[in-house]
Amino acid sequence: MPSPTSSRALAAAHSRGRGAALFAALLLILLTACARPAPMNEPMAVSFLPAPGEMLTDAGDRLTPEAFMAKSRDAAYVLIGESHGNACDHEAERRVLTLLSHQGKGPAVGFEMVPAKNSTVLQDFVAGNIRPEDLEARLDWGKTWGHPFGRYLPVFLALREWKLPAAGLNVPPDVIRRLSAAAMNNATSDDPVGSLSAEDRQWLPKQIIEPAPEQLAFLNEVMSSHPPAKGKARSMDDPRQRERFLLIQSVWDSAMAERAVALRASTGRQVAVLAGTAHVEGGLGIARRIKVLDPGASILLVSPWRGDDLDPDDAQVRVYCPISFESRMGMVLESRPNGEDSLVVVAEVRRGSRAEAAGLRPGDLVERAGGYRMNSLNGLHLAGSDAFREKKSLVLGIRRGAACYTLDLGPLGQPGQQQSDQRQPKPDQPVPEQKP
Repeated sequence: MPSPTSSRALAAAHSRGRGAALFAALLLILLTACARPAPMNEPMAVSFLPAPGEMLTDAGDRLTPEAFMAKSRDAAYVLIGESHGNACDHEAERRVLTLLSHQGKGPAVGFEMVPAKNSTVLQDFVAGNIRPEDLEARLDWGKTWGHPFGRYLPVFLALREWKLPAAGLNVPPDVIRRLSAAAMNNATSDDPVGSLSAEDRQWLPKQIIEPAPEQLAFLNEVMSSHPPAKGKARSMDDPRQRERFLLIQSVWDSAMAERAVALRASTGRQVAVLAGTAHVEGGLGIARRIKVLDPGASILLVSPWRGDDLDPDDAQVRVYCPISFESRMGMVLESRPNGEDSLVVVAEVRRGSRAEAAGLRPGDLVERAGGYRMNSLNGLHLAGSDAFREKKSLVLGIRRGAACYTLDLGPLGQPGQQQSDQRQPKPDQPVPEQKP
């Protein structure tokens, strides 16, 4: 008769044998399910999976900092695109300026975010005459731009660290508003620029360069996508609204190009321009106007890549910055490429937040929101809208390693929450970013 110890050993061996057999059977099923040969003719957009902030070539290959510096060395202008609400984009701008500053004297830097009339504020800040905590107020940031200043502060601090000349490139927003009103006024619509005061006209570009046909097609498409105001015709169906829109966009791009050219002439340096992606990508906005004003100057385009189709015509250098959405529930979600779909990853959870209390943790994959599969951040918008409308909790289905969990974030619209999570987490929407 076998001893208790040998009986347990036999039982364990038998159990292991059964487990091995089950694993082998499962493996056989999985192998059978994946028995089809992998497609060999599908194009490979990128040759590696970049981390946020990594640079790529226009062909989708890794671009090292050293290779970027070599690529940018002979460029007269480096145009750097951003989505104004994306924190990764701002960190990429700071990094690009740092790399450019390792070459020679470093660039002069022009900002879409700063009106030209505030250029002296930037110069005083670089010189050390304005404290970092005072810069937001001195730039009148809340009225002239409005996107969170804290995300731009590291970029301004890089100017100061490297002693880079800087200038605002933009037309003051109050001038743009008066020009827009004049363009819609019957009495002045034939010459809206001429109807402005001499003080306003000094901030407009000397030459307003009209859009190229390719940019015109893009702007028309954007106008068509805007819903009409209540009781009014669509902008595309109203000739005055259409002309006004195209005039403002042309003034915006022409002014930034004109001041970038002047900055190069006054400093003798390479010029880096920070502006929204719609002004940069494809070379149709600022770059096209620079080519008219500074013929023969070489221009390098740097633009964010969100993990979607990689168009080599958009820019010569891409920086991987995923689409992200920061919720007032205390979570930051990012959309990462995953074949034809996207994975939605929890990038950050604020301590003491609703998200932390519900059990959400950094690194979780969000697979469902309400009744929607999360193959993009749009699913969160739809689920949040449903939850708010129906006064129900927002429920997420997440995966953490091999485990799956359900998280109840509670109802939306509670005190302190205020519909915040029914807003759509938006990817690049360049033309609204262009508007003053």
